[in-house]
Amino acid sequence: PNGCGLFCYHTIQLLSNAGQNDPATTLREFAEKFLTLSVEEQTLFNTQTRRQIYEYSLQ
Repeated sequence: PNGCGLFCYHTIQLLSNAGQNDPATTLREFAEKFLTLSVEEQTLFNTQTRRQIYEYSLQ
């Protein structure tokens, strides 16, 4: 499934919590870490992030 929205949602959260950290560094670190995840972990990321968005939309 298309995960573009999931990445946008997650990176917006990362950037909002990054404080004074360099945004480019924050995004680069996330991308590098994500690429090291197994297929199962990437699938879990997709599932968990979709659940978070859905839960938020119900509030």
